Amino acid sequence: MTKSSSRLPGVGSSLPVSALVAALAGLVVVVGGLATWWSLAHSVRSRPLVLATGPETGAYHALGSALASLIEDEGLASQVTARITEGSSENMRLLAAGDVDLAIVQSDTPADESVRLVTSLYDEAMHVLVSAEVAGSVSRLSDLQGRRVSLGGAGSGTRQVAERLLAHFEIVPGEDLALAPAEALARLEAGELDAVFALTAVPSPSVAAVARRGEVRLLTLGDAQEAGNEADALALVYPKLHAMTVPRGTYGRVPLEPVSTVGVKAQLVARDDVDQSLVHDLTRTLFARRNRLNDADHDLSFGDLLTESYNPGAGGLPYHPGAIAYYERFQPSFVVQYAEPLSLLLTLLVGAWSATLALRGWFRRARKNRIDAYYIEVVRDAPDLSRANREELLDRRNRLVDVRERAFTDLVSERLEANESFSIFQNHVDGELASIQRRLAGLQEPTGSAGSSRA
Repeated sequence: MTKSSSRLPGVGSSLPVSALVAALAGLVVVVGGLATWWSLAHSVRSRPLVLATGPETGAYHALGSALASLIEDEGLASQVTARITEGSSENMRLLAAGDVDLAIVQSDTPADESVRLVTSLYDEAMHVLVSAEVAGSVSRLSDLQGRRVSLGGAGSGTRQVAERLLAHFEIVPGEDLALAPAEALARLEAGELDAVFALTAVPSPSVAAVARRGEVRLLTLGDAQEAGNEADALALVYPKLHAMTVPRGTYGRVPLEPVSTVGVKAQLVARDDVDQSLVHDLTRTLFARRNRLNDADHDLSFGDLLTESYNPGAGGLPYHPGAIAYYERFQPSFVVQYAEPLSLLLTLLVGAWSATLALRGWFRRARKNRIDAYYIEVVRDAPDLSRANREELLDRRNRLVDVRERAFTDLVSERLEANESFSIFQNHVDGELASIQRRLAGLQEPTGSAGSSRA
């Protein structure tokens, strides 16, 4: 007859309630974490951004507007406002105040510690244009002494560099008008100004338009073919400026000879608290869709000027962590980069572990040999307890107690291990001591029997 099981159906085969609760709690944590991540990512993409650009008719605003449209079209932000400003100096102030998220600025503009670099956009060269009326008498920068000039709008990067040029060469204009680029060039053509300073990309659509419509001249800072000219000297005095050359015929008939000048980098910057993943995606999109920054209708070719470069050791602004994550996407991982030292370290660790195992095995064998020696000492020359007299039994007991005490001393000092061998040894000694004690008790003379015989 088959023995029936006393276990109730299902008992012992189902998951305990505590395991089910733990599993559900884990599921809730995972789902909650995913929901939080999705919510945060969605909130970053759904909030509007503000991009500080420059004057409405300037290159920065044109580029900023194209960039804002690109960001929106790629779904990186719900809305991007290309904010019209006076230029780089104002843009830096707006960033520091937290009024804008992104900005286009010149690389020589003093920055707040909260500003981070996303990318360098293109080189900008200082164009010093003189009108047709004074072109014959103004051939060098020093000839602008006492003339009517426009150094750029208030707070603009053009004014910032132009003032450095005039101060370096100790030139004091007769009249300085703070005009936006378009108005300044229009008044230059109208003969109301003698010279206009314009810091812009090469070639510049606005400069090209003026060159096509009338006779203008670009002033040069020394001979462009000569090393160590005025442009090189300015780059030494102002390290954030660099020497540049406007090639001959860049604007049709202008210039007739290469023009030596100075320039800066146009940069896209962001506040350091702008989301890292957003800046990463923005940087990636900027280079992947750079052709979207070209506008044939408005003669814009910023995408053609944009090149991916990453040089954190060059000084200037620190890069935004999101931009760094993009630029270092092809960098080898930590394991690959340090493969050789890691391999050596792993080899040393394996060797140390092997040595530890070997030493541990040696200690175990030593302990085993030690307890075996005690066991041999106990069983060697063991008398036949059934025939031993009282003196032999007492001697045997003393020797067993001595061996046991020595074994316990080695156990306490960890020269022995409390393993199965030690248990066998201990049981054997205890058993033999018990036998000796019983034998000794049997050899004692009963007190009553002795008294009766004497009587």
